[in-house]
Amino acid sequence: MRKMYWTDLRTSKIQCANADGSDVKDLVTTGLRIPNSIALDGDEGKMYWTDAGTSKIQRANLDGSDAEDLVVTDVYLPGGMTVHGKRRKIYWTDAAWGETVECKVQRADLDGSHVETLVFTEMSIPNGIVLDLDMGKIYWTDLTKIQRANLDGSYVETLVFTELLPLGIALDVGEGKMYWTNYKGAGVSKIQRANLDGSDVEDLVT
Repeated sequence: MRKMYWTDLRTSKIQCANADGSDVKDLVTTGLRIPNSIALDGDEGKMYWTDAGTSKIQRANLDGSDAEDLVVTDVYLPGGMTVHGKRRKIYWTDAAWGETVECKVQRADLDGSHVETLVFTEMSIPNGIVLDLDMGKIYWTDLTKIQRANLDGSYVETLVFTELLPLGIALDVGEGKMYWTNYKGAGVSKIQRANLDGSDVEDLVT
């Protein structure tokens, strides 16, 4: 049976269930404050997550055992997370607010070593992040915009400007589309999509 995994901000847990929603299980229930994004590496049998409450990047086995800290320095409000299994890298966004720290997109080896800051200019609240491995691109959401860059952080492009706060993002590379959620508050939200170059923005769910 296929599984789905998620973080629960209300209960500070990481859980999983069968794809049909049955057999919900608690996987990680201690040491979490504001678990945010989660990403799986099925080949290695690991799950990775960000915690904006503890300012950490962490991982565990897919059954929740052997939880460990990977990155605990120069991390402030980590948000989105994704894994590049072939290159053995993890990528994440950090919405570090304040005058002395910068928002950024970072990556590290799967064990948390060799942390690199890839993008740190003209960012406000970076959140969702996803990789296009075919084209060698990182896509991420930020306050009122969606951007992308090469996997090494070079050649940053702004693809879409939005009036809302784009959060999660997903790619359908085969169809040449990206999808994202938009949140404005007071019950105003949307799901939108566009071509991978940012053209032809459409409202899907309003």
